[in-house]
Amino acid sequence: MANLTGMTRLEAGAVVDEVDVPGVGPVPVRVQRCPAGWQATFEVRDAATSDLTVTHKLVAPTYREAKGAVPQAVAFLLGRPVDAPVQIR
Repeated sequence: MANLTGMTRLEAGAVVDEVDVPGVGPVPVRVQRCPAGWQATFEVRDAATSDLTVTHKLVAPTYREAKGAVPQAVAFLLGRPVDAPVQIR
């Protein structure tokens, strides 16, 4: 899992944090309960075109899995190869 930056806070029933994604930098992540488990919501911006942002939501059975999947989801959205399973520590 990527390094955490230590800016965790509780906001409107969700845990808001930043995940440090290698090659991208800190990505703000909002994790909250949902009917299917835990939902992680984050945005990816293209540095070349500041007006393009992709908001993505992923769902996992546990908080740890939802937050741990964010770095690979970011890599996938940026078109980078994702060839290893998510490592949950």
